[in-house]
Amino acid sequence: MRFKAKILFLIALAAVFSGCEKNSAKRYNPEKEIVMLYYAAAYNNLSSNIKGNLNVLKSANMPFYGSKHRILTFTHFSKTDSDYTTKTESHLVMLSKDFGKLRCDTLYTVSQDRFATDPAVLREVLLKVQELFPGAAYGLVFSSHGTGWLPVGKYNSSNFIEFALGNKKHSGTGPLYRYNEDEGSPKVKSFGAEVDKIGGVNYSREMTIQDMAAAIPMHLDYILFDACLMGGIEVAYELKDVADKVAFSPTEVLARGFDYSDLSSLVSDHPCVEDFCKAYFDYYNACQGTEQSATISVVGTSGLAGLADLSRALFSKYRSQIAALGTHSGIQKYYRGDKHWFFDFEDILVKAGISDEDKSALESVLGSCVSYKAATPAFLGIEINNYSGLSMYLPSAGDAQLNTFYKTLSWNKDTNLVE
Repeated sequence: MRFKAKILFLIALAAVFSGCEKNSAKRYNPEKEIVMLYYAAAYNNLSSNIKGNLNVLKSANMPFYGSKHRILTFTHFSKTDSDYTTKTESHLVMLSKDFGKLRCDTLYTVSQDRFATDPAVLREVLLKVQELFPGAAYGLVFSSHGTGWLPVGKYNSSNFIEFALGNKKHSGTGPLYRYNEDEGSPKVKSFGAEVDKIGGVNYSREMTIQDMAAAIPMHLDYILFDACLMGGIEVAYELKDVADKVAFSPTEVLARGFDYSDLSSLVSDHPCVEDFCKAYFDYYNACQGTEQSATISVVGTSGLAGLADLSRALFSKYRSQIAALGTHSGIQKYYRGDKHWFFDFEDILVKAGISDEDKSALESVLGSCVSYKAATPAFLGIEINNYSGLSMYLPSAGDAQLNTFYKTLSWNKDTNLVE
């Protein structure tokens, strides 16, 4: 979720984008291409914010048509932030400059009865990208709501009710949960919740991080999440075999999100995710008041196996101390309200009383994984005093049902945090 910002500026840009050309899909195969896909699941109350992001991206530097650098977008928008009756198609589009004019080539269309948060749709779109741009270097940017590693419907469990349809059919598969439209203020991006309106009731379509990882058919140079609460070790570890780097926020994300005028910098021969994230942080750190709210981290996945090995030993050694910690143990938290499933990874162990020697070993291994991290002094009133760059679940702050689900995560299978 993110703050609505620069609306008048975006409206002024609209005339520029109305001249986009639409062209048929074809197969592209010059020398090895560099492809960035911006994947926005915005059939929800973030639709206008994310449309604004897309317009900013379109106004930025674009690769020349026919070059090896490709910017692709796959977007699913609601007609308005609250119109979930009008179903809309989703489109895979290539953006480029052709003789100084913005060119928008529609490469693929997904029908209006399907959702971008469906893992089958994600896989279908990525396979189409692979088909059109075989053997490329790929990067992926996700934008939507986000709830980290949590199971579908858990984040708003007090407001989400499983919907049994009996013999009636609905679009998509799996259980449905009531969609909570009332997020309060300020507006943030809380991944993957799109709205399915059935019988006058709004239900939420979500995707687990396991399903996301399983849906990705190619290896990626990076995955960036412009969504809330995705910056956990559980998320990074689930994606370690499909991406070299993962960038995300342990806290929520203001509705404005990334600097989309700079997103095209990732489509280069040597994209630097860390530089992009630093620019994102610098923007928010220079803001005033509640808008000075941002956390960001970049994790290199090649070092996560070593972190898991050390963590397994530490979780075993300090199991009773970790179990004794509660939500009021002074651990650095990254959540608001009563969503107490996101604490600082390192600070959990520090508050559990690990030895100086063990803390030094942990800091060393974390340093080999986290290539960039930064946090403003506070995030929407949450003081950030200890920041390792990663969040983690605290089992004693959860419940039996959530602990059972946690055992299905790759991170827990390799570290045994929850026995």
